[in-house]
Amino acid sequence: MSVRVGQRKDKPGWWVFVSYRGRRMKKCFPDGRMGEKAARTFAEKLLAKMKWAEMNGEDVFVAPERTMPTIGEFLQRWFVTYAGTNCRESTRDEYERAISTVLVPRFGQKSVDALTRDDVEMFIADCVQEGKARSTIRNYLAPLRAAFYQAVERGIVGSNPVSRIGKLVRRARRTVAEIQPLQRQEADALLNTAVSTPWLYSVILCFLRAGLRRGELIGLQLWDLDFENKALLVRRSVTRGRVGRPKSGKTRRVDMSPQLCQTLLQELGTREQAALADGNTLQAEEWVFLSPEGYRLDERNLVRSFQECAKAARLRKIRLHDLRHTFASQLIEQGAHPKYIQEQLGHSSINVTMDNYGHLFPNRNRGLVDQLDTAEVGWDSAPQQHPRQEPRHVPLVTPPKMARPTGLEPVTPRSVVWCSIH
Repeated sequence: MSVRVGQRKDKPGWWVFVSYRGRRMKKCFPDGRMGEKAARTFAEKLLAKMKWAEMNGEDVFVAPERTMPTIGEFLQRWFVTYAGTNCRESTRDEYERAISTVLVPRFGQKSVDALTRDDVEMFIADCVQEGKARSTIRNYLAPLRAAFYQAVERGIVGSNPVSRIGKLVRRARRTVAEIQPLQRQEADALLNTAVSTPWLYSVILCFLRAGLRRGELIGLQLWDLDFENKALLVRRSVTRGRVGRPKSGKTRRVDMSPQLCQTLLQELGTREQAALADGNTLQAEEWVFLSPEGYRLDERNLVRSFQECAKAARLRKIRLHDLRHTFASQLIEQGAHPKYIQEQLGHSSINVTMDNYGHLFPNRNRGLVDQLDTAEVGWDSAPQQHPRQEPRHVPLVTPPKMARPTGLEPVTPRSVVWCSIH
């Protein structure tokens, strides 16, 4: 009867070797400090059970080592059990694409316990050399990192080799989309060009006056509009043709300007008259914004129509999302509070708002340092020593220099006597 702990030679990890009543068994534990600790703890408990069994004439059952799944198998299982039920549809699509096109071809044949930190660092180095952006590399590794966290919780591995990769992707180029809001003249030119296309005019006006995301605007339905209180409710978002929750996961209230209210009322009134004239109810008109064919807007067609309108207005190259930035910049010009802007845009926190638009706020602090120099305190009246410095002793009268005394006579104000000793 013996229980021994040792390191594996074929790959990183720890073995617990068991010899008991003529049978030899072994159990594997992953590499790392946690793996060694788990192996030694298991060995101590098993040895105690074996000694107790010897004393009582019982037997001890040691389960055989489980077959370690490959990374490809584990990722597919994780995607079905976790990502499929806990992630948004757009996130699931990104995960599925990363797993099938990047992770499985690179790591799919390895067993879960064989993935090391060196493998992850080499993958990141290859991506950097290929010119991949920092965000792209993070998106590639996101499902792998999440799956390994689950493997750690289940005790399959002792540590997550994909965690804390921030310092590894610093060398990758960083892609930051520059915010380029439209000037008021450019926004007016865009609206004047879209007047000839009523459905596109109302869409562009809603982007400029409500600052919605593209999917949120497409997902607006008639009962989301509150004309009495001049507000609309963002309850859903359409991404890649699928209807889901907004990005923040919460419903938010967005104020509508009088111009937007009037435009939407006219648009819906015209649509209702057309429906009565045709003798049908247009079942698809539960959506606020419809295509010319009477269906819910398509994302790609909307972007294409917007680009054609911007080109006809002779504007610089802009994106549809720049209309959302324009809404935020115009609120800042009007002196809106950052918290109000955050609520209207639906940001998760005010930090996101300030990170994106903080540079657009007027700098009212520039003159504060100039006000430190007041007229009452000038350079001539400034103190000659630091306020916290101890005052120096300055004698009122400096005693005159005197010749070296030769007799018994006082020579200093301090009554120091010099004596000549014979």
